[in-house]
Amino acid sequence: MVRIILCSRNGEKYIGEQVRSVLNQTCADLKLLVSDDASEDRTPAVLNDIREKNPDRITVIRQETPSGGACAHFLKVLSVYGKDDDYVMFSDQDDVWDPDKVERTLSAMKEAEKKYGSAVPLLVHCDSRIVGEDMSVLSPSFVRYQKMSPERNGLNQLLVQNNVTGAAMMMNKSLVSLVNNAGLPDHAVMHDHWIALTAASFGKIIFLDRALYSYRQHGENELGAAKGSLLGEVLNRFGLLRHDGRSKKDMDRHSRETYAALFRQAAEFYRRYRGKLTPKQKRMLHAFVTMKDENRIEKILTIFRYGFTFNRFHRTIGECLFL
Repeated sequence: MVRIILCSRNGEKYIGEQVRSVLNQTCADLKLLVSDDASEDRTPAVLNDIREKNPDRITVIRQETPSGGACAHFLKVLSVYGKDDDYVMFSDQDDVWDPDKVERTLSAMKEAEKKYGSAVPLLVHCDSRIVGEDMSVLSPSFVRYQKMSPERNGLNQLLVQNNVTGAAMMMNKSLVSLVNNAGLPDHAVMHDHWIALTAASFGKIIFLDRALYSYRQHGENELGAAKGSLLGEVLNRFGLLRHDGRSKKDMDRHSRETYAALFRQAAEFYRRYRGKLTPKQKRMLHAFVTMKDENRIEKILTIFRYGFTFNRFHRTIGECLFL
């Protein structure tokens, strides 16, 4: 059975369409759990209306106080409600899934389990298309739009650049158990990033190169889709031609905060999984965490020695300059 965990927060505008797209999947052996994070709009009413019409297929729970963001919310719900299922998928509240998203992802997962064994922690993730509020297609591929490289799924690469999207992934029971047994992290950048690090360290990550859902781009997204381009990224990094008006000083501060969060996450990951990590993985994590205290030359040498690089050369150059 496949468990779909959808975490909502003030999502009345789109959540009904997304829930219906999950319930209309060609894979019948699934159950949907919706956890509402103390919404202050009509989200609970919308969910209860759908639940009353589908009492055997959807469960709705409510968090009385906000969880503190999507990362904490998803991982908390996974720890309580995802531990007994064969497979678990996450869903955002404002996407729309293709009817065969679960079926195709599950097929890829079962092929991976045949190859590696079901005891191996496995993560399968797919591509998506980017659409506007009216569902008009803005880009047929989220991965290509953002210039992502899903094949870069080693621990060293994922420490600096995540390429796994929460709403795109399926976890097998072995991976869910591993994540839950480690406990809820105090410092994780995002739930998908944390789970990707776990899968990369102890199992396998498989990318299904097919857009299986529509990622809706709108002004209220917690994480929006920004187009990846060399010139645009360079200009934006120096505070030029930015739509949000942020200056180079603002971007310098943002970079420092971003890397600080990555270092905290890596230190937390080391602490949580220390007993399971190989000596090589321990050395890698130690090198990454302590890199913040090195001088510029030492940082550059560490980046290239351990492969803490980005998927595009100009991004790695920026890392060397601003880390």
